[in-house]
Parts: sequence; structure tokens; C-alpha cells
Amino acid sequence: MAILGKIRNQGVILILVIALALFAFIIQGVLTSNGQKQADAIGYVGDTEINRESFARKVENASQNRGANFSQVQAVNSVWDAEVRNAILDQQIKATGIRVTDKKVADQVKDAYRSNPQFLNDDGSFSEAEFKTFVDGIKTTNPAAWNDYVAGTATGAKQELFFNLLKSGLIATNVDGEMEYRMENDNRSFSFVNIPYSTISDSAVDVSKSEIDSYVSKHKEQFKVDAQRDIEFVLFEDKASQSDRDALKADLNKLLTTQTLRNLSTKEDYTVPAFTDATDLEAFVSQNSELPYNDRYVMTSNLSANAKAIAGVEEGKTYGPYEDGEYLKLSLVEDKKTINDSVQNRHILIAYAGAQRAAANITQTKEEAKATADSIFNLIGQSKTRFDSKFEYFKENKEVANGQDIGWVVYSGNARNFAPGFTKFLYENENGTVGIAESSFGYHIIRIDDVAAPKPAVKIATVAKKVLASKQTGKELFTKTVKFQKSAKSGDFTALAKENAVTTTPVKNLKPLDETLPVVGQNRSIVKWAFNEDRSVGDIERFETSQGYVVVKLNKMSEAGNMSSEEASAKVSPILRKEKKAKMIMDKIKATDVAEIAKNQGQTSKIAGAVNRKNPTITGVGEEPLVVGTAFGLAQGATSKPIAGENGVFVIKLTSIETAPDLQNYSANANTLATQAANQSTSKLVEALKKSVEIEDNRSVFY
Repeated sequence: MAILGKIRNQGVILILVIALALFAFIIQGVLTSNGQKQADAIGYVGDTEINRESFARKVENASQNRGANFSQVQAVNSVWDAEVRNAILDQQIKATGIRVTDKKVADQVKDAYRSNPQFLNDDGSFSEAEFKTFVDGIKTTNPAAWNDYVAGTATGAKQELFFNLLKSGLIATNVDGEMEYRMENDNRSFSFVNIPYSTISDSAVDVSKSEIDSYVSKHKEQFKVDAQRDIEFVLFEDKASQSDRDALKADLNKLLTTQTLRNLSTKEDYTVPAFTDATDLEAFVSQNSELPYNDRYVMTSNLSANAKAIAGVEEGKTYGPYEDGEYLKLSLVEDKKTINDSVQNRHILIAYAGAQRAAANITQTKEEAKATADSIFNLIGQSKTRFDSKFEYFKENKEVANGQDIGWVVYSGNARNFAPGFTKFLYENENGTVGIAESSFGYHIIRIDDVAAPKPAVKIATVAKKVLASKQTGKELFTKTVKFQKSAKSGDFTALAKENAVTTTPVKNLKPLDETLPVVGQNRSIVKWAFNEDRSVGDIERFETSQGYVVVKLNKMSEAGNMSSEEASAKVSPILRKEKKAKMIMDKIKATDVAEIAKNQGQTSKIAGAVNRKNPTITGVGEEPLVVGTAFGLAQGATSKPIAGENGVFVIKLTSIETAPDLQNYSANANTLATQAANQSTSKLVEALKKSVEIEDNRSVFY
């Protein structure tokens, strides 16, 4: 009771303590450890939040629409770019007061579906009723996705109005048009001497760390970088050992002899014939192989390198076991013969209702189509003339049959694209033969017009087993990997890799949204681990992949900001070195005459003729806008001071001024400028707005 009394007496203090605790709890939820907004949203564009759930739906839709080759990170980046663009434009659109009516949005949605046959009446008009039924169905099954679609349509409509207003305000005056005309048509000619920067070796010009720091400080926008990580990793590949291969080879060799096996269900023994004694090779392969039976002949020239020797094996004999790609194989030679690899043919196809690719107007049954084919064939027989006559007729009159010139069918090439019944006829008959073949497309009356490229071929039945690591090999690999991981925490990562016969792969400048690594391919889990806020340099982790175990070490962490001197050196050093070389060259120039300067500097004076500002290129040198611009500021006969150009130090003497004739008006040039500005305005505006607003990007937290 005494304690309760004290609590009552200190009630105000307790209330304050509880309030502060609640405030601290709330603040902790709002702020992360570094004081930023908690990553409960995909990001923020100014004050606009990019909603996590809506973003996820759009990513899923983008992934489905773009197919399997479009990775999740690619979908994330695509949606992010669109969301940022929409957010910054929406802020401008709201400021302008632009609105679109519900009717306009509805009309645009309908326009997107208007040409779809699903929503057309019999007279070809758009069916409002069918479309409403369709929309009601989507609203029931996936209302969020439909709302996103409609909202996106409304956004697009407002942006279109906004950009139209923007473009309508972009004009070019007659003065602008004249300047464009002068830039392109006024010319200058001059003699010049160029002392290339390459005349001074890079080793003769020092660039200090402080100079690089100073340059980066003055040009911060050019040297902003995202957070980066440097890692290195080794892959302990999950592959079969030699003992695994030997065991698999022994299993295949068992197929060469008759085996007595026991049925575990009936407890009775049964006999499995040897591969060479099997009466049904297709069934034998189906029961014992991980690859299906192939009923086709193979040109011996097309046998893989490891299977070439099969060409010399007698019929009924086996070859192997041999390794071929990912499989260990045992092959039996069924038959050998010479096949005309290329067969030129034409056919008359009689299709029936339900046949593959049959036209909608085909109504005859399969039996009726067979009777029609027999009737036509009886009229043709083996006569080339009669076949040609019927072929030409059905080529033009397709109601009953369709004459088609197929051309050359190549057994080792495009024959796989044709129906088996069709190709079977081609390669089992002689040149000039006319006959009937059945396929999934209907009945073909075929004539073989020519054959070419006879080649030896072999038909083989192959039992294939994929070469995989056994469970024991997998256990040994896991143990080896774990031992490496433990040792690497305190040992030399590279030296341990050599001891374990694995290769170290370094990866520098890894970005938060990278997804592909050398050797292991796509692996977001490794990238996310490297950027986890709990990581420290030297951390090591093991990852299980489809290829095996990857052990990763974090070597360097760089947060977002400006490049360090070391990082910027590759870009800045050449710039500063060129500036220093320019000064060194200029300090050596004492004369004022171009020819004399050229002689003193061991160079040759040259002529630049009819150069304009639109294309400031000096023949034999390259683009030199500063040099050409200087020429337009000189009086005729005047000589410039030394100019630090792109490729060296120049001194020029203006020899000719060519001024283009005045035009009555420059509206054509002005219109061209206005059109160019309008075409570039949207993208340039978006990029400018991005720079004017703070963007918080949390993509890497969720993906």
C-alpha cells in the first residue's frame, strides 16, 4: 500500500516518463538508425510516397508482360523510373490545375480495347455491353490491378495535356532562326599550328591527390556515386566426382547383360534382357534412359565429337558408355543407310475439319478428305504432266485442295519443322515418285522433284543418364565448404582458395540493385547480403546456389556520396594533366607567327578551309569547338593567342571570311529549332525536375 501511495504522489512524473517512452518508440518506428525515414515505402519523390503494395503489383505485371527473360530487378527498375517520372510530373500538373474528366478517361480506356474482336458486334461496332461484362469480371477478380490501369490512363491523359501546353510555349524567333542559319552557313578559313599534348609524356606531368580533391570539390555533381561494395568469392562447384562417374558407368554396363531383378511389390523375380537382345528398343530406352527415344536417323557428320566413333560400329552392336555433354550414354546401332539429305518437292494438301492449321471454311471430315485424296491420286498416278495440271489448278482454286511448292527440305536441317508423316515419305522414296502421305495437317499428294547430297546416316537407340554428384559427394562438398568458410574468417582468403583448388573471383564497385555476378550469374541474395546494414569489412558468408556453394568475403564498403581521390583519379588525372601540358606548351611559345611557331615547335603549319560553328571539325585533327569559335572572333589576317584545344595547343591566323547571303526571312530555320526544342522538351524537363527534388530510393531494401 505504501508503494501505491508513492505512485499516486508521483503521478505527473510517471505520465511524463510514459509519454517520453511512447514518443521514443514512435520516433524509432519513423526513423532508422541514420535518421532517415524508415523504409516502409519503396521510396519518396519529394513529399510523394511511392506505395509499396501498388509498386509490387506493377512489378508483377511488368514481369508477366515482358516474359521470362525479363528479370525481376529489370522490372523493378522499369517501374521505378515510371513512378519517379509520374510523381515529379504530377507535382507540376497539380500546380497548373490541369484536370481530365472521368468521361475522357473512360473513352481512352475503351479506345485501347476498341479494335479487339472480343468486343465487336456482328456489324463491327464496339459492344458497350460486352466491354462492361469484361470490366465487371476484372473488377471482381483483380480490382486493384484494374484501378491501377485506370489511374495510369488518367495520369497519361493529364501528362499529354501538360506536354502539349509545354510544347505550345516553345517558339523560336526570327533572330534565333538567323543565328541557326549563320552557325551552319558562315565559314572561316585559317592557317594553324597544333602542338599535340602527346608531345609531352604523361610521366613528365605529376598530378597530386590534393589537386584531384580540389577538382572533385569544384565539380561535385560530376562525381556523385551510389553506395558500392567490393567483394570476392569462390565457387565450390557441385559436380560429380570420378567415383560418381565410375558408379554411373557400372550401372550402364549392367544393361549389356541379362539381369534378374525382383519386383518388390509381388516379391517375384523377373528377367530384363540385355540391350542388344531387346525386341522393343523404344520401350527399353523409355524404361532406362533420362532422355527420350529418337526415331530419326542422324547424319554421321552431325554426330557429336564424343559420339563420332559410332559411325564405325556394326549394326546390332553397342558403343559406350561415353560422356556426351551432361550425360553418360550407351548407344546401340539399329540401322545404317545413305540418305538424300536434301529433297525438293511440291504437294497438294487435302485438309479436313479439325486438322492442324485447317482453315475455318474447311468442313469435310477426315474420311471425306481421304476419299478426295485417293480420287485425285487415281487421276494423277505417276504422271508428272497430270500432277502439274492438278497442282496448278489447286494452287489457284483452294476450295477442295491446296497446291503448295515446298522447295528443298533438308533432313539435317529444316525437316524437323515438318510433320513426321510428310518427311517419312520424302526420305523413303526415290526421285520422281508421286504418292500419298498422311500427317496432322491432312492428306498430302507429294511429288519428289529432285534429291541431293546423299550422306551416310545411322539410327541409334541411346540410354542416357545425367552425370550428377551423389549424396556422398554432396556431403563431402558441404564439409569442405564449411571448413573453408571457418578458416577464411581468420586466414588468407586467396591462399586458402588455392589450397582448396578453387578460383577467387573479385567483384568491384557492386551497386545496391545489381543482380548479376561473374561465374554464378543472377544472385540478388549475395548482393543484398553485401549491402545489409549489419555488414562489416571482412565479413564472410556461404550461399547455396544451383551450381554449388559460394563463399563470399566483403572487402570494401563505400557509401553514397562523392568519389574519393582514388576513385576519381582515372577520370580527373587526364583532365588535370592536359591542363598542365597546355600551360607547359604555351610557356614555350614565344613567336607570334604561325609558320615560325610551327618551326620552333617541330610541327608543320596547316590550312583549315571553310569551317563552320555547327560542325566545328578541323580535318586531320578532329572536333575543336574552342579553336573554331576563336576563328569567328578574329578579324581577317589576325593571329590568335595560344588556344588550349581538345587535342593540343593551337595558334591560328584567319585567312578568309565567308559570310552567307542574307535571307528575306529565317522562319524555316526558326521552325526547325522550335520543332527540335519541342521534341526534346519532355525528356529534358523530366531530367531537370529530377535534379530539383529530393528522391529517396528504397528499392534495394525490398528486392
